[in-house]
Amino acid sequence: QGRLMKLKENILNSQSSKEFLKQLQSKYKDKVIKLMAENENVFLIKENEFYLGFLQLNFHQNKISIKLFLTSDWKNDLKEQLLINISDLIKNKHYDYLTFLHCFDSINILNTIDGIDFMHQYECNADINKHNPILKTNFNISTEISNYDELIDFHNLCYSDDKDYMISDWRKMLQSFPKAPLPKLTYICYNKDTIIGSIIGYIIPKKNKKYLYSNCVHPDYRGNSIGEYLLDFFLQSEPLIPCYLTVYETAKPAINLYKKFGFKKINTVEAIIANE
Repeated sequence: QGRLMKLKENILNSQSSKEFLKQLQSKYKDKVIKLMAENENVFLIKENEFYLGFLQLNFHQNKISIKLFLTSDWKNDLKEQLLINISDLIKNKHYDYLTFLHCFDSINILNTIDGIDFMHQYECNADINKHNPILKTNFNISTEISNYDELIDFHNLCYSDDKDYMISDWRKMLQSFPKAPLPKLTYICYNKDTIIGSIIGYIIPKKNKKYLYSNCVHPDYRGNSIGEYLLDFFLQSEPLIPCYLTVYETAKPAINLYKKFGFKKINTVEAIIANE
């Protein structure tokens, strides 16, 4: 059955890594090499003489994040053995959750994992289902982010009821947002001087798509069509191109909103398993 082999410290000069890279057929080969060279806790997946990919472990406060890269030679009947090997690797580690995600052009097995939740990618084309929701006259929209600290606090408030594995470092994420070398789309909804809703994202020229980074509404103002209005505003803003996003399967209200505008599930990008 499949066996996990830990790469030696000098990763790219080990015999096993040389054999793996020699066998590897991927348009992302340079990126695979870079990831293997720059990260610790990388393990090769091997069956007999064939390398079927690798995994890389990242240890966080309450979860272990596992990046998977499975080649086109991957065999689905090896999945259970792979999960057993991973359990052996982390049996002495403290964690509440395991999160699995793929990298590069990996074969996707995430939707076959018996998890407690999944993150999916949804996408809609440029011809969206238009709803033209009405915003209350005392609310106003700004296209400028005047105070990032205020926006960070707002995101922490909006997502405060998230499950542990969903919690994001909004300070780190939003501080990096303006640094990305991509055109931005930002719409902040105010009631006087108070942020009550926001939607932000990028335009990704190489993909000719918009990426919706976050869409959130103040808990005290939900039910006023603010999220729907902001999403409509975001999608109908120039340029009129397809848009994609990621959302957890258990976030039913968000998914229902996205489906209303014509978003459809494209693939699964993360699987979460609880340590029970």
